[in-house]
Amino acid sequence: MQLRSIVTAMIVGLSLSGCGTDSATKPNPQANEGGGGAPNKAERVAAFKVPNLTQQTPENIQEASCARKANLTGGRHHQVTLPSASGEVISFEVIEPKVINCVVGNPLVLHGHGFGGSRTIDPAGTFLEKLQNNGYAVISIDQRGFGKSTGTVRVMDPNAEGKDLLQILDWAEKNLDYLSQETTDKVSYNLVAGATGGSYGGMYQMLIHNTDPKRRLDVLTPDITPHDLRYSLNPSNTVKSAWVALLSAGGETGASEKLIGGLDPVLKETLVRGVSTNMIHAGALPFFYYHSVRYFTEAKPASAQEPMSFLGAPLSDLLTYDVPATKPKPVSILFSQGMRDTLFNFNDGWNNFRAYKAIGGDVRLLTHESGHILPGTQTVLGQAGPLGDGVNQIISQLNSAGLSTVELQKPAGANACGALDRFDLTLAFLNEKLNPPAKVASPAAVLAGLDRLKSQVCLSLADKKAVWVNVDQIDDKNLVKSVAIPATTLPVANSVLGITSLLQPAFIPLAGLPAGRRTVAGIGQLKINVASMLPADGCAMSGDLPGEFPLKGCDSIIYVGWGAKAGSAAPRLLDEQVVPVRGLGDHTVSMTGVADELASDETLGLLVYGYHLQYFTSISRDLLVPAVTVSGTVDVPLLNP
Repeated sequence: MQLRSIVTAMIVGLSLSGCGTDSATKPNPQANEGGGGAPNKAERVAAFKVPNLTQQTPENIQEASCARKANLTGGRHHQVTLPSASGEVISFEVIEPKVINCVVGNPLVLHGHGFGGSRTIDPAGTFLEKLQNNGYAVISIDQRGFGKSTGTVRVMDPNAEGKDLLQILDWAEKNLDYLSQETTDKVSYNLVAGATGGSYGGMYQMLIHNTDPKRRLDVLTPDITPHDLRYSLNPSNTVKSAWVALLSAGGETGASEKLIGGLDPVLKETLVRGVSTNMIHAGALPFFYYHSVRYFTEAKPASAQEPMSFLGAPLSDLLTYDVPATKPKPVSILFSQGMRDTLFNFNDGWNNFRAYKAIGGDVRLLTHESGHILPGTQTVLGQAGPLGDGVNQIISQLNSAGLSTVELQKPAGANACGALDRFDLTLAFLNEKLNPPAKVASPAAVLAGLDRLKSQVCLSLADKKAVWVNVDQIDDKNLVKSVAIPATTLPVANSVLGITSLLQPAFIPLAGLPAGRRTVAGIGQLKINVASMLPADGCAMSGDLPGEFPLKGCDSIIYVGWGAKAGSAAPRLLDEQVVPVRGLGDHTVSMTGVADELASDETLGLLVYGYHLQYFTSISRDLLVPAVTVSGTVDVPLLNP
């Protein structure tokens, strides 16, 4: 979801014929003529030159056509609607390139909006206009249930949104005869195409690539996108309830059929049950897994998939694994992720990057200071003027007194990694891979940064400040292993004292860290024991009770993040990221990835909360666990100077 969508939410079998040659794969650039010699050179032509590829019909007679030499002025845009295979309406905007090329054709770029949004109708002044200027045709999509597309919102269901998206590509191949097609043997042709968008507009890109038998997308550029929705929405079996509430409101507000549609009944059931029972029920987790990138990259056999189960299943459908978990083919991807994104955090981006890097292809990753940012006190009350100045003064006084600010998040930062603007990098990456006919040269610094991303990851530390790291530095090389966590007692949020952690979270200094290493960048590993202050072992006695049962003497919830503290001032939470740890006993948990720089007078430690506003209603309701003691070790991601 884009930030404007978040704020708005708070305020208020039918398939068209595709390619005539029906090639199932991209042309192989390594193919040899005669079985030997140099690889064939890829040849690019406008689609109308490919035999039987396009068939002009009355429905698309107003489309630009190289074959008919009609409507070739370029730069127009118009809506198209199709009947979907599921009986719904698919809506999208066709945005022509500024100059239509009837020799080599124009590559296609798909564009998807954030959750609760809708297609871009007029590209003027947007990133899509830059694509037009470079010679791309663009199709901006109303995803199922949003804009003018009908149906309930299924959250990128392979059975619903997935089939709709492939149908759009089929339509484009049939109706836009100026699109580029590429071949190495003049027999098999394939569309030259890429995709762009963020959040929900990133999810659709990987869904297409993971399910399209023709492999029509050559390049993906997903921003702030999840890897596994079970982790993104329910880490450590703890509902990320502030975000779930905002997404639900945004989904219903932006839905095309507000009274009879909106979120699918199974999603509404999950929300109601999650709020009432303090957890997402087990039958819903396979639903979110099936709708995730991880379902495909893990590629488990059908026998290993858990059944989806909902009380309201008769009100819905499509609760089956119609699309097998087949590992995706290699593809070029530029991933970008927000370091301060608290919905789809750096771990999501890192896991996507690693999964597709292992498959092959040219896969790169950068981060920035924007993304999904919860509107906090400073955002709502303003940054300027008397009110904003007063708020900032109060916050400063509280922090000096050692009290933390009751804040969801601070305002978003730049959409850039250091001096490298994400949109400039995205355009340069698309141009590098798709080579549009009117390509505009990117600045040298952008090209140099894009080239560096082939071997390194750019991690944003703050606006205009970044650090470049090798992949093994994030995974292992820079970790300071097994740093001791001294035993510390803190109340959990079901007691009156638990709420005080909003103002005074427990700061646990980490001793023995190497001197001179001031940059915390990467993902640490937490090995922690959570013990009750009461002598009885509630976990042993309540093992047969359902997870939703509130009084078990076992169900504690704490939130752990990286903290930096200077003198008597309040500690600050690095990149505003926490990870929940639920339940008593031993836990091994990946910390949420951060990239931040310590000041010369700051000490690094862990910040542990008994309650956190990002998880809003997700507090321990177990009155038999009034307080807990934590101890253990943590691997700390400290870069060498």
